[in-house]
Amino acid sequence: MRYFKLEDKNLFFKEPKEFNKWTNKEILKYSLGANIYMNGGKDFFEKIISGYFSSTGAISICFEDAVKENEVKSFEKNVISNLDKLHKYVCNNEEIKNNIPMIFFRVRNYDQFINFAEKLNKEHFKYITGFIFPKFNSENGQRYLDFVKKLIVKYDEILYAMPILESEEIIYKETRMEELIKIKKIINSYKDIILNIRVGGTDFSSKFGLRRSVNSNIYNIKVVSECLSDILNMFLRESEDYVISAPVWEYFSEDMNSKEVIGLIKEINFDKENGFCGKTVIHPSQIKYVNGLYAITYEEYIDAQNILGETNDGGVFKGYGGNKMNEVKPHYNWAKKILYRAEIFGVLREGIENKVLYTK
Repeated sequence: MRYFKLEDKNLFFKEPKEFNKWTNKEILKYSLGANIYMNGGKDFFEKIISGYFSSTGAISICFEDAVKENEVKSFEKNVISNLDKLHKYVCNNEEIKNNIPMIFFRVRNYDQFINFAEKLNKEHFKYITGFIFPKFNSENGQRYLDFVKKLIVKYDEILYAMPILESEEIIYKETRMEELIKIKKIINSYKDIILNIRVGGTDFSSKFGLRRSVNSNIYNIKVVSECLSDILNMFLRESEDYVISAPVWEYFSEDMNSKEVIGLIKEINFDKENGFCGKTVIHPSQIKYVNGLYAITYEEYIDAQNILGETNDGGVFKGYGGNKMNEVKPHYNWAKKILYRAEIFGVLREGIENKVLYTK
């Protein structure tokens, strides 16, 4: 998989690189970009071979909120059928491998995870990058992650976990810090398989009967943004080095000038400023905005390179463009993240803005 492969190469000073689940985790964890959700009843095999996901780095097949209880078994059968067809197709069409996005499964609960995993075989796991665990907490977290480890050993495959922090214990202030500390201890114990930490902005909002309007953003919902701030504080520290994905934007439109898209772009920019990387999306029209805004500008890239090039001496110097101060030690971790993202999303040529990637 590679981002922006349909775009003009001349837009890039440094082109995005290919990635898949076997890519070095330190780079791969920045690769999810716009992670699109679909329920387990969809035909994702046909979408993959048709090129429908050519601009998508990751898809998440959902067995939780998007699925009724009486649909779970039939949707599991559908998923397995799709994986079987994908394997058969790849065996006869090797070139399709570069067009397969990372595939994740968002499980319904622990029991459904176990039951579903037991129906899978070694061929299936070749195409599965990992599992997403909703309402991950201190009670169920270790069981989820321990079973992922068992699957890795059993099938000798790379598999990752992505916990979603969205439970009552986290959003309610009186239990938040104690719960986050417990969760952090669990996640730290399985750090090698944690690709990304996700947050449930919609679930958090629902506990208070709130929903951000199309003219607002999640950071204006104070009771939620306060919680997101604590999650970022806990997991984004330089000593932890986790990547945290931003909550879903619920509005979509095909019209780039619509209030739905303008709101999405504003929220993505707020996401980036606050340290999130990537965003869950619920409609294909949202993908190009998320991925386009995570491409690195030439100015960011040169500044990051110069900062990392001065790490032995430290100090302060004028940034590229003569418009900012670059201070080596305080900006070191920022610069590292910029260069990791540059590997995945590429670097735009000097003078080219991110919007060129989504305004065509």
